[in-house]
Amino acid sequence: MVDEYTLERMMEMDGAEMMDTLEKLIEGGSEYYDIDKLWEELHLTLTGVSASEPVEGDPLSEAVVGVHVFELEEEDGFFACTEQDELEDIIAAMQQVDLEKLETGDVEEALRQQVTSEFTGLLDFYRRAAAAGKHVIFSVV
Repeated sequence: MVDEYTLERMMEMDGAEMMDTLEKLIEGGSEYYDIDKLWEELHLTLTGVSASEPVEGDPLSEAVVGVHVFELEEEDGFFACTEQDELEDIIAAMQQVDLEKLETGDVEEALRQQVTSEFTGLLDFYRRAAAAGKHVIFSVV
């Protein structure tokens, strides 16, 4: 989660500066949520397509990969953001998902439970960000 000032500063950074800033924010106690390697599986479960093919305008896709992608060199990783006023639509869409019916394809029950847990954790994180009036930065490196 970041405030307006931090988001504006980060929009001017390159990938290395952005990663350094995120690390400093986390070390400084800023609230964050780490999906780790399940972000691809979560996106696929929610949208039916890979996270490498985000669905523009789909709040469930945007829940996993963000709304606004930062234009950086590919080797710098992936960075995106969702602004505070965009969180409401994402939260509303996520609240409509029936967790019992989440399809994770032909995977074991343990993975389905992990994806469900990540979904629930991410939704809770977005609720806290919205309540705090914060923006959300995404990174995959």
